[in-house]
Amino acid sequence: MFDDSLESAAECGFQSMSLLVKNISITRENKTIVSDFSLECASGECVVIRGKNGGGKSTILSAIMGFADVAVTTGDIVLEGESILLEKTYVRARRGVFLAHQEPPVIDGVSLSFMARASLEAIHGITDVPEAQRRIRETLSTLGLPDDFVQKTLHGDMSGGEKKRAELFHLVLLKPKYALLDELDSGLDAASCDLAAKIITNMRKEGMGFVIVTHSDAFVQAVNPTRIVII
Repeated sequence: MFDDSLESAAECGFQSMSLLVKNISITRENKTIVSDFSLECASGECVVIRGKNGGGKSTILSAIMGFADVAVTTGDIVLEGESILLEKTYVRARRGVFLAHQEPPVIDGVSLSFMARASLEAIHGITDVPEAQRRIRETLSTLGLPDDFVQKTLHGDMSGGEKKRAELFHLVLLKPKYALLDELDSGLDAASCDLAAKIITNMRKEGMGFVIVTHSDAFVQAVNPTRIVII
């Protein structure tokens, strides 16, 4: 599905300030999952992707992030005017693309605290331990999480809701340019969903762009998207 507004935006050079997915087809294990899909998310915008289960919504986010288990066979992915189609996942992350997983992977032996410090160093070059700890404490406070939450094994000894809060924690901590949220609201209680929506609203005001996959009408209403793309 291609929004006609993308063509006019591209003609005006608007893609230099956006994440542009243009006419991509995606395969997994040599099977075509998505065909000729396009969207554009500019700085401060929120684009919601909706559709039936198995339609390829998560696959689209995986392709934008550059995961190795999917392949873009046609089309392009352009970040602020430059193609990132051939870039590794870690390069895309350093350039400001972030993904909150639908099913966050368990990383045995790694605490949330360790991953947070490693992410701050890898993405933002922050090697000063006191500064990293200050940012971690500030993020915990923003989310209303206890200090010992970061001592948990990353997604290992966490409930479903805690896993999603850990993803939200990384989003707030790292402050990417563009955030891909794959059913972040799933597994969160009503209060946490409300908090997530408020955080998204505030970050949009700071210029962060969001591409959100969700099945929840209430969450769509809460995040007030710029547009909705149906796949």
